[in-house]
Amino acid sequence: MENTQMSKETLLGRWEDVRDIRNVMGKMSADYVLREERTMFEKYWSKRDDVSLGVNEGFYIGPASVSGYYEAWGKAIDKESKKIKSLFQKELGDKSDEEVYGVGMMNYKPVDTYVIEEALDGKTAKGIWMIRGSHSNLTKMGPVAYWEWGYFAVDFILEDDEWKIWHMQYLKDIDSISGFKWTAEEISYKEREEFKDWEPYPIPAPDKLICLREYYTKDRKFYPSPKLPEPYDTFENTFSYGIEGVM
Repeated sequence: MENTQMSKETLLGRWEDVRDIRNVMGKMSADYVLREERTMFEKYWSKRDDVSLGVNEGFYIGPASVSGYYEAWGKAIDKESKKIKSLFQKELGDKSDEEVYGVGMMNYKPVDTYVIEEALDGKTAKGIWMIRGSHSNLTKMGPVAYWEWGYFAVDFILEDDEWKIWHMQYLKDIDSISGFKWTAEEISYKEREEFKDWEPYPIPAPDKLICLREYYTKDRKFYPSPKLPEPYDTFENTFSYGIEGVM
């Protein structure tokens, strides 16, 4: 990329772009806390046909698949909420299903240590964030807390003067039960009678199954962080966090 002298107005605009991109990820992090996964695709994602979401196990490809992933999480949260409501009738029995949506659950996914690069043409941008958080899952053992460490690596595109997610890799190093060693085999708590018949709502598998990242174990090979954004002029002259950048 050529070293181009920019005006103060241009530099200010680019600073505002980086601020807006940071705010997208901050708002999404806040929505995770509120268990609003069901709204994320509509609020934060591009309307393009070539969007993609990569997770440890592979890629969801296209709007229907990516939105379906978030919709499934919404249904999973709804099912958990109704189960908790059924067990706490005294506290929750007079509330509607919508009022108890997300009750008793946690998905704390703070994002930090970011690196952001906007294209010289101002049409796209790239960013990477670390995740150091925790979440809870409803299991046959009851509600169980998990540690979560990983990354969001994102290609953004400008649509109608708003920055939207185009491609995302949401990759985890650690997703293990709190209170036990990350390097050991996962130890489970005893099953509880009131949850013995519990089955979580299934999250669909990725369209393209490919190992993007293995979860951490003492025997795992070394995995560097996802590639950091680098200065670039146009998206055609940089790498992609989408499936085309992996396959």
